[in-house]
Amino acid sequence: MPAEPLILAIDNGTQSVRALLFDTRGNLVGKGKQEIEPYFSREPGWAEQHPDYFWEQLGEACQLLWSSTDATPDQVAGVTVTTQRGTVINLDANGQPLRPAIIWLDQRHARVEGSVKGPWGWLFKVARLEDTINRFREKTQANWIAQNEPEIWAKTRHFLLLSGYLNYRLTGEFRDST
Repeated sequence: MPAEPLILAIDNGTQSVRALLFDTRGNLVGKGKQEIEPYFSREPGWAEQHPDYFWEQLGEACQLLWSSTDATPDQVAGVTVTTQRGTVINLDANGQPLRPAIIWLDQRHARVEGSVKGPWGWLFKVARLEDTINRFREKTQANWIAQNEPEIWAKTRHFLLLSGYLNYRLTGEFRDST
């Protein structure tokens, strides 16, 4: 009789990476948990981490998982990935990181220069959303990188959330879900 299919759930949070294994009835079969360094800071208010560090720690969590169960990797029928929100990674055309990831709790802000133009700008004004939209523009990490590290932004081919980066490392494809 073939071994039961299992689902591997990867949860990369702010303080740890967990690799959880479930059977098709939702029962927990095994768990590996790897504590991580949440971030480093090159400037006050910044929060960054090296993208490869996340990948390495995911591997450690999986090693802990496989050492804690009799299940085997060939039983995995599917993988799901969930991660900390709002952590972004710039990759070049070859899929290589261009800079440290900006972590969700980073406090840097982009400059907002003028209102949104065209029909959207008019709509935001009529709906009294200009301040809200400007706040989003200010907090968008892509805007900060484009303004402050234009050489990095010019080389960026893929701008991914952490979940998209881990999916890329797992599959070699640029796919993510929300």
